[in-house]
Amino acid sequence: MAHEETHYRHGDHLWSYLRCACLALHWFNPLVWWAGILSRRDCEIACDESTLNRMGDGHRKAYGNTLVSMIGCRARPSELLSATTMSSGKAGMKERITMIARKPKMLIGTLLTAILAMAVVVGCTFTGANGSNKDVTLHERAGLTIAIPNEYADQLLIDPVETADERILMSVYQKSTYEKYGGMGLLFKIARYTEAQYEQFLSSDGSGRSFFAKASSKGDSNEGSAYYGFFTPTDVQAPDDHEAYAMLASSVGDFVKEDFVERNRLSAHNDQEFFGRTYTYDGDHVFIKYYPYFAENGSKDEAWTLYLSQPVKQGAVGIWCVERWRDQYGNVYPYFPDADGVPSKEHYAALQAEADAGRPALLLDPKQVAMKFVETVFGHKPDDPGSFEGAENSGIPAELYAQSTGDIHDYMPKLIAKEAVSAYDLLPCLENFTRTTWDELTAAYGSEWWDPLWAALRDAAVSEMRTDTSDQIMRDYYLGKALLAADGAYTEMVSDIVLRQWRDNSQLYSRAMSERFSADEATTLRSHLLYLVSHRGGTFHLGVPGSDPELSLSLNTYPVDFPFGVDLTEKTRETFQAESYGQVTVIEGEGFILKYLHNSEGVYLVYCIRTVNEGYFTKGVAIGDPEEKLWDHWEPTELRKLNEVSYEDEDWFGDDYDYAYVHVPQDSTKSIMYLVKDRRVIGIGLLNGLDGPMYPAM
Repeated sequence: MAHEETHYRHGDHLWSYLRCACLALHWFNPLVWWAGILSRRDCEIACDESTLNRMGDGHRKAYGNTLVSMIGCRARPSELLSATTMSSGKAGMKERITMIARKPKMLIGTLLTAILAMAVVVGCTFTGANGSNKDVTLHERAGLTIAIPNEYADQLLIDPVETADERILMSVYQKSTYEKYGGMGLLFKIARYTEAQYEQFLSSDGSGRSFFAKASSKGDSNEGSAYYGFFTPTDVQAPDDHEAYAMLASSVGDFVKEDFVERNRLSAHNDQEFFGRTYTYDGDHVFIKYYPYFAENGSKDEAWTLYLSQPVKQGAVGIWCVERWRDQYGNVYPYFPDADGVPSKEHYAALQAEADAGRPALLLDPKQVAMKFVETVFGHKPDDPGSFEGAENSGIPAELYAQSTGDIHDYMPKLIAKEAVSAYDLLPCLENFTRTTWDELTAAYGSEWWDPLWAALRDAAVSEMRTDTSDQIMRDYYLGKALLAADGAYTEMVSDIVLRQWRDNSQLYSRAMSERFSADEATTLRSHLLYLVSHRGGTFHLGVPGSDPELSLSLNTYPVDFPFGVDLTEKTRETFQAESYGQVTVIEGEGFILKYLHNSEGVYLVYCIRTVNEGYFTKGVAIGDPEEKLWDHWEPTELRKLNEVSYEDEDWFGDDYDYAYVHVPQDSTKSIMYLVKDRRVIGIGLLNGLDGPMYPAM
């Protein structure tokens, strides 16, 4: 696949058309046929070399073995007319395998020929001395080449402002915005960081920065290790037309990054290579809890976990370091010593050499290292040894849940006695629940067990580790298993907790259903949630008349597509992509319109409901009711009278109305609108403005 992708990058399918044309016009000339064969051979050799440059030398042998396996595919004359092929006959294949195995340098004769050919090509295709050809303009920066597509040249400004940061190789601006707003319109910057600088990026918040390329250890023209970053602004840069700005940033930025890697023979890089790791260094780890307020007031409510590892040598002779730390909310902070531009591996190697020479001994003691870290990095002076405590694990949710016995009877007596039981001990027990477990609890503990269990489960439903999504996914999973195993009154009680989890973070709950449950279990859970979400209740619900008056549509998230559990039939459906919001679906039925967003996580957010159907109601007021009924359910201060509704409401309802009443809670984007004609309610609209309310709050 990499081989064929390289052919596409080189435009070899276009060169094949040129060969076809030459052979068609000069079919009688054997020299043209010979030229076609040589052209095809050179095309394959160039493709091999470029592919290996992108993949790295580590794939050279496997790539060669793939070609060897293709030898049985004999080349045919007709292949001169095709774009690409992995096979090229035994003779051609032998030459390619030899080239791959030798990694040859150009011979003098070949080099002279190449220089002559390049001179001819330059004379024919280059348009000036500024490094610009018909496709890109080349910019030299610190021994590297950055290509900017010429098709966007009139929309861009390159380096209009000098920067004192020597790490920045290039700054690219949107020309129109820069000229109109005096310096705004920054699209992106390309930067080069040393290894030590990159480590400091890893331990920062990294907003707007990512690194996409790395200097190879071999064959790179740059001295030392280097990382190449793509920096984007985190503030508004294009007040007028953000859509055009975003499209330009994406089109130019994507090309520049991909071309930069290939043109400068770098290795593609992704920051997830680091952030996807559990630990920075391999080997043994020690975990120490630090209580930052213990020395001050004896409190252990706040606890931070320090991860210590041995970066150079393992065992009794290896020094220790703090490689990262984790707060009680699940945020993990990597740490690298900022040692005057020295990479951590060199810094720790020097410290290990000192320890090998007998100094300093404290680096061999994890607790001493932890205390020094707290003093140096946090600026604390933990004089009280009670501020530190050994821990069995890093506090990662998977490790915490693994400590539970999984037997509810180990924890139920403690709950009844009003003793604290950790969510990490309690929730895994739910995985083993069956429909008979509930009756077993009644037999064992009488009627005293449910209230303390329900309270504990409700407290455990939502994680405090907001940044560690794995914790909430596990909580969704365990309580979902309890719901699947419940029956009767127990189902109703557990449903309240599960609905709370769905409303807290519907995307995470949907991920939990996809990742943790079987297909049948996920389907059952979605049907449960669908009923719960569609059950009447809440301000922004629209009651749907029918066999079950308890069901409603709401400005809410749903686990399945329309009709969201209610008995409605769509007449038309339109789906399109909206800037900033993603995929939008608009459904019209008999007398109603409904709009919702949906994403790849399987969550559907209804943001607009409008209807003129008799009997539909919200907050107790139905279409067809007299205007006076509004005041049976609303305070006069809660509704604002408008002589004219928004153009979006009028676009659907029409302009045949007298006035409207609107309710918008303070600091909310949602609104309710009652349309009135001849002192009767003729339409209801519910809308979530997303970016802001449709009507200003009162």
